Amino acid sequence: DEVFETIGIRSSVLSYLSPFSAFRHRFPWLVPTLLSGVSCAVLSSLFESTIAESMVLAFFLTLILGLGESVGIQSLTITIRKLHVEWPTWRWFIKAAKKEVITSLLLGLCTGSIIAGIIFFWKGTLITGAAVGLSIVLSLLTATFFGLAVPALLHKTRLDPKVSAGPLVLGLADLFTLFFYFSMAKMIL
Repeated sequence: DEVFETIGIRSSVLSYLSPFSAFRHRFPWLVPTLLSGVSCAVLSSLFESTIAESMVLAFFLTLILGLGESVGIQSLTITIRKLHVEWPTWRWFIKAAKKEVITSLLLGLCTGSIIAGIIFFWKGTLITGAAVGLSIVLSLLTATFFGLAVPALLHKTRLDPKVSAGPLVLGLADLFTLFFYFSMAKMIL
C-alpha cells in the first residue's frame, strides 16, 4: 500500500472500486504529471537552438530525467519513512538535508562522471560530457531537495505526503532537471 501511495494511489481503496471510480481516484494525481510534462515541453522549446547545435543532448535526455526522478523518489521514500517516527522541525530538516545533499552529491558526481566519460569516448567531446555531467549533479541535488522538502512540508501542514508528494516531487524534479540540463549546455557549449 505504501509503495502505491507514493505515486498517488491507495491500493486498498482501488481494489473494490469500479473502473470509473478508480479513474476518478487516480486521474487527479496525473494532473501534476500532465502539467509538468507540458511545462517541460515549453521549457525545452526555449532551448531549441541549443539542442540543434548539439544532438548529443537529445541522446541523453531520457537518462538525465530518469536519474532525477529516481533520486527524487528515493529521497521521498526515505523522508516519508522518517516522518512516521519524527515530526519535521527546522533542526530535523537541516540534519536530513545535510545527509541527503552529501548522498546526492556523491551520486551525482559518480553518475555524472560516468556519463561524461561515455560521451567523451563515444563522441569525442569533453566539453559536452562536462556540460551533461555537471547538469546531472545539479539535477540530483535539486531532486533530493524536493524529495525531502515536499513531503516534509505536506506533513507539517497535516496533509498526507504518501499520496500527494510523489507526483509533485517527480514533476518538480523533471522541470528543474531540464532547466539545469539545457542551461548548462547553453552556457558551456
